[in-house]
Amino acid sequence: MSEPSFESVPFAPGEVPLPDAVIPDAGESSLRLAELLRGERASAAEFLVALADFDREQAWLRLGHPSLFSCLSRELGLSNAAAYYRKVAAELIQRFPEVVEPLRDGRLCITNAIELARVMNDANRAEVLPRFFHLSKREARAVAVEILPAAGR
Repeated sequence: MSEPSFESVPFAPGEVPLPDAVIPDAGESSLRLAELLRGERASAAEFLVALADFDREQAWLRLGHPSLFSCLSRELGLSNAAAYYRKVAAELIQRFPEVVEPLRDGRLCITNAIELARVMNDANRAEVLPRFFHLSKREARAVAVEILPAAGR
């Protein structure tokens, strides 16, 4: 029986090369990562939908919290930033349920929901929502300022 082969790839000092038999197929790994990412996005969207319902019912009051933000940070242990992003996204979902699918499929990111919430209204919802798809946080901020210059303040 022969020894496993090692690729002749330069390694940093202290790194040990893996035998070919241990290295997973890159294509399979990529497919698995894509599958996991879809699941992560779906779970995050479902959490936000449930959070929107929780907020709509003001269930946080029954737990002794003065606000949804307080409940998220104290009850669930989220950082202030994470609690704020989720609070705003839940409020956006309550006003505009059409944001759920873009959140679920990755076209809209939770950090961009903050900027979207500042500028989206009943009159512009159809044209504004797609403008925030696949943007970085900085790009979303620029779009929000373009739509509503006061959002830049």
